[in-house]
Amino acid sequence: MTQLLAPPDRVRELSGELFHLGAIADAGNAFPIDSVRLLIDAGVARAPIPVSAGGDGLAPSALVDIVRTVGAADPGLGLVVAMHLIHARRVFADVGLSPALAEAAREIAAGSGFVSALVSENRSIAPARGGAVRARAIRVDGGWLLRTRKKYATGIHALSHAVVSAAVDGSDELDQFLVGLDQLTVRIEKTWDVIGLRTSGSDDVVFDDTFVTTDALLPPGLVSQDGAWWTLVLAGLYAGIAEGAFALATTGLPVQAGGALPVDVPRVRGYVGEAAVALLTVRSLVDDAVRRYEEQTLTAAESAAVKLAVHRSATTAVDQVGRAFGTASVWHSHAWQRYFRDLRVGAHNSPSEDVAIDGLARQVLEDGTF
Repeated sequence: MTQLLAPPDRVRELSGELFHLGAIADAGNAFPIDSVRLLIDAGVARAPIPVSAGGDGLAPSALVDIVRTVGAADPGLGLVVAMHLIHARRVFADVGLSPALAEAAREIAAGSGFVSALVSENRSIAPARGGAVRARAIRVDGGWLLRTRKKYATGIHALSHAVVSAAVDGSDELDQFLVGLDQLTVRIEKTWDVIGLRTSGSDDVVFDDTFVTTDALLPPGLVSQDGAWWTLVLAGLYAGIAEGAFALATTGLPVQAGGALPVDVPRVRGYVGEAAVALLTVRSLVDDAVRRYEEQTLTAAESAAVKLAVHRSATTAVDQVGRAFGTASVWHSHAWQRYFRDLRVGAHNSPSEDVAIDGLARQVLEDGTF
């Protein structure tokens, strides 16, 4: 009997195809929907959903492994997968809270698509920094009507469900509503025209009085950025981007002037060695953070700091790989430049650098622990 591969191994087998499809999509500023179908068929959609909710309930280490692998092949798609892994594991942790949760979990586990959270409505000033969220949920018989436009709807073309933040009319407090996106009153507008993470397809989505049932109102805190899981998955994504760029140096450096092999040129060895040192740091940080998360000893502040430190070291690794290739690396036809652009844009993923540093400092100075 043929043994079925676990989702992380199945995703690894798809790496070459994901890389190829991602390159085409990035060049055309398109969304790699065929890659999404490959990932769903490989079990990625159901991987983070608890077994009690109809999914596979994979361990955090396996989920981070998935996002690292996808990120190495197509960083923009890696961000889409990261958002799904972050939110699915939280939102569906207890589907007994709501019939709407249970139904959505079953549909996603069966292959309907991914899930994410939609909050931002401004191009700058994220809600985490006090950016206004003007979305409204209007009470009607049997449920609510959602009226809003959300920006940065990462992977919106791959989502079958989303958790939408809105305030009930008459309140200033934000609530979360679970919304099926297969309604005529949900409209996607292509606005994602950016320098990096182009394949994340983070277009705008408009809700024109979209109806959701009463039980679609979720308990508070399900999509909060508090806690260590959010930033740990993003650190895994950055690690994957660094791995993808580094792989180019191990397999694609050209023969040098006079026919010398790359290993025989001190300058090239220097750049590759610096990249390898930075990548060792990335791997050590992520592997240790995953271990500590599973042991429940990783704090939210430490995880945010790991995300920051991984991004810094990943940036060094990617930059040194580009130097090893020389000027050829900056051409649009060269694979390296996509890793460089995508990682740079990823620096804006919440929490920001100053927030991560401040949070760690508070833990050290207030709690005396580190």
